Amino acid sequence: MYGKKARDETGLTVAEGPAAVLCALESSVEIRMIVVAEDFLSTDKGQEVREAIARRTDLREVFIVSRSLYNRMSDTASPQGVLCVIPWPFRNQPPKVWSQDLIVVGVDIQDPGNVGTLVRASSAVGVTQVIFCGNTADPFSPKAIRSSAGAVFATQVRTAEDPLKVVRGLAALGIKFFRAVPRDGVPPWKVEFKSPCAVLLGNEAGGLREEILELPGGEDVSIPMPGGTESLNVAMACSMILYEALRQRMEVL
Repeated sequence: MYGKKARDETGLTVAEGPAAVLCALESSVEIRMIVVAEDFLSTDKGQEVREAIARRTDLREVFIVSRSLYNRMSDTASPQGVLCVIPWPFRNQPPKVWSQDLIVVGVDIQDPGNVGTLVRASSAVGVTQVIFCGNTADPFSPKAIRSSAGAVFATQVRTAEDPLKVVRGLAALGIKFFRAVPRDGVPPWKVEFKSPCAVLLGNEAGGLREEILELPGGEDVSIPMPGGTESLNVAMACSMILYEALRQRMEVL
């Protein structure tokens, strides 16, 4: 389940670390198995995990193992002492759109760390759905889940193959779309985010595909960088745009 082939075949993945496991336990996601290193239970986080496990009445397989055995099971350089096995949330379910959506679309984002951080930022501001498409890293890989700090369990994260089809589908439903570009776009505070809209983010090195940049009806958004930096990390840029969207939406509450 640490490899994509195994995840594709089984429909299962691994969430490791107290933050991710606690989020899974506190959500409605199905948990097939939990493995805990014995010495982890004596820590403060271990006590939190123990209490969260006790609140879940549907758990059937919880294993307490030695630290040496746990370390052999872990996929991380610094094993954190607890992991769980879960089915992919929203696996094989097509993207859905609701009337008041704030949607994030990630296209060709290849670093699973960026994918997870993008989900975490999206969850923090109340994004209703994150759609990853094209040649994007698996958002349900263990590394992406760790980087999201378990936010994949609090946010609807879906995948699709064709980004052009996704964006056209959103536009057909009346969802405005804003393309994050490194320069020559409108500053985020001059964009109207209060109505249903989608924020499109592209590859770390190459940005959004040309075919998406050429789609009519979209608007380019750029974060001013007077300090001369060439570009921002995609997850950082996403966070800045989303918090401007949140600021605008809170004004109407």
